[in-house]
Amino acid sequence: MVSNHAILRNQPLNRLAALSLTGALLLGGCAGGPGGQGTFREVQFQAPSSPDPELAPYLEDVEKIGVLTTTNIEPIRELDVQKVMGRLGDAAAKRLRNLPKKTIVGQDEIRWQFKDAVFDSTLLVDKERQRTLRQEMELDAVVFIELASLKAQMTPMSPGPYGGLTPNPGLDMSVDLNLTLINLLTGETWTRPGTQRHWQPVQLQVLGGGDQTERQLLSALARPLSQFLERMAPPPTKQVRHFELSGE
Repeated sequence: MVSNHAILRNQPLNRLAALSLTGALLLGGCAGGPGGQGTFREVQFQAPSSPDPELAPYLEDVEKIGVLTTTNIEPIRELDVQKVMGRLGDAAAKRLRNLPKKTIVGQDEIRWQFKDAVFDSTLLVDKERQRTLRQEMELDAVVFIELASLKAQMTPMSPGPYGGLTPNPGLDMSVDLNLTLINLLTGETWTRPGTQRHWQPVQLQVLGGGDQTERQLLSALARPLSQFLERMAPPPTKQVRHFELSGE
């Protein structure tokens, strides 16, 4: 006959054994399957990236962003500068859709809403016009893309594919593109001015002169715009998570 004293003395050992058994069962459940194979699966996915720290304060509490382009440069020969700026604005709006939880409004919709309004560089300082965009379209911010100057000249030589110069004629193009982020909630603006040069051979035998000039202008403008959008709406980053599959 076992005394009550012996039963009480063995209780800590019984409790320790129970805890050990519980731990073994939990480990067994995580290991799962033959050969100790885990029940966790590694999954890779694309996660949104945060804007550049310098631009992040201008996007605080911003949910709806409009895109506008402008230039006072008249068409040059066969080059339709307004058409190029329109394509640039469409590309910017598409890229900005990488921003999570934000609605992007293209310039076609904005200009349709304000048919008689002129959106030029005065938008940067015209508080009344900024207030109108805020009230009429509920925009919280605007990305304003302005082509301030454009210079193009033919050269008897052009850069070669491996450095140096070639005897082929070239088109030397210099553009001044101002990129501004306007927070309509606070009135604060961030501007990135900059001159870009784009010089390449003329290929009249392959493309029409106007067509090539349009492509070259797009290339010259795309470089600074891409750098700006890379900071404002960086591409998603690859992340890895482990998901437990024992419940399947």
